[in-house]
Amino acid sequence: MRRTKLRLPPGPTGVPLLGVGPRFARDPLQFTLDMSRRYGDIACTHFGARTLIWLNHPRLIEEVFVGQHRACIKDPTTRELMPLLGHGLLTNEGEAWRKQRRLAAPAMQPKRISGYAMTMTECTERFASGLRDDELRDIHADIMRVTLEIVGRTLLGFDTRRDSQLVSDALDDVFVYFDQVLFSPVALLLKHLRLPVKVRFERAVAALDGVVAQMIERARKDQQGEYLLAQLMAAEDNGEHMSDRQLRDEAMTMLLAGHETTALTISYAIYSLARNPACEARLRAELDSLGSAAPLPSDLERMPYLDAVVREALRLYPPAWAIGRELVSPLSLAGYDLPTGMELVVSPFALHRDPRFFREPEQFMPERWLDEGRAAPPRYAYIPFGAGPRSCIGNHFAKMEAALVLATLLQQVRLQIVPGYKLGLEPVITMRPKGGLPVIVRRVQTRRSVRPSLPTQLGPQVSS
Repeated sequence: MRRTKLRLPPGPTGVPLLGVGPRFARDPLQFTLDMSRRYGDIACTHFGARTLIWLNHPRLIEEVFVGQHRACIKDPTTRELMPLLGHGLLTNEGEAWRKQRRLAAPAMQPKRISGYAMTMTECTERFASGLRDDELRDIHADIMRVTLEIVGRTLLGFDTRRDSQLVSDALDDVFVYFDQVLFSPVALLLKHLRLPVKVRFERAVAALDGVVAQMIERARKDQQGEYLLAQLMAAEDNGEHMSDRQLRDEAMTMLLAGHETTALTISYAIYSLARNPACEARLRAELDSLGSAAPLPSDLERMPYLDAVVREALRLYPPAWAIGRELVSPLSLAGYDLPTGMELVVSPFALHRDPRFFREPEQFMPERWLDEGRAAPPRYAYIPFGAGPRSCIGNHFAKMEAALVLATLLQQVRLQIVPGYKLGLEPVITMRPKGGLPVIVRRVQTRRSVRPSLPTQLGPQVSS
């Protein structure tokens, strides 16, 4: 019988065998932008033997990530993280994932997360108080250490300050591996070779395993703790507890995903504010209402511009710059019949810069999230934490942490971008600032005062 050729959406052509892989590898972010602008809502690309369908419209994202989520699993690229993350919440599937989500959900509720606020501000104040006037710093590296300490103390019950350099170095080796091997056009060949970069990756995973093992050992002695790892250890689901391997995988996921993405959000907010003095001045005017007191969750509810700054940083620079799924059953989408095994990809980086959904999309405009701004974007046009049942369980934690750390830091210092610095973006697992974020520290004098009451004014809530 003659086989019918599959009808696929239009898309850029590539070279034999490799498809668009070489072009994508040169500049992944520009590739996604060019493709969304040229092909619109849905496009098709070939990466070697892999066929990827790119979605660039909220309606299609809702249909796949919400309405048809059971027809999908995480994509092969995400599954490549399993040597590092194992079967944690980010990578697991099916009933095992649903069980883990049920066990973790109570500890990630907004009311419980509010109890972590003091730790977040304490860690930030200790870091900020040590900054010197006119000092040159890589603020992204600094914020990574602050958020690592926060996630260690609040989610893992462990003081990570002693191991912060080890974790930082290990993460660098992990990112280099994924960049050079798994995201290479010839990944299938390279990943099976015993390359030096792979040896460093394996050593990095072993080092991180050692840190996580200490966390689990401590949690076993303290199962009444309020932090998430102790609660996961004590939790039951139909009389069953998490195995040692499950605890390791969840702790590793929390350790890495729990601090990396939030640090990126804060770093990009600092960069954007430094580049937009009027926005920084407006935020500082709002922060002045706190005097020198560290912000509380109740303050955040009455600080709409701070909330808008965090939202806008997530829009322009989403740490999860691409989100993928693989079909486990056929799906009809936008007039195309897609078979099992087809990969579906959304780039929040491109979606968030689509002029159909955001006015002046390349501009940093926090006011777009306030009532005074234009109409809110369509639901699922803004997805920094994903969408549907597999959206990030830690999104409330991340948004509160980003706001508290940013506010606490700016109470003590003003951070100026080093003259001549040009932001470069490095999209691998997350989207990092290439070469860090160099700033010059300027100490500020904070006037101690009684806090006046602030009017309650909130922008639109994040769609997730």
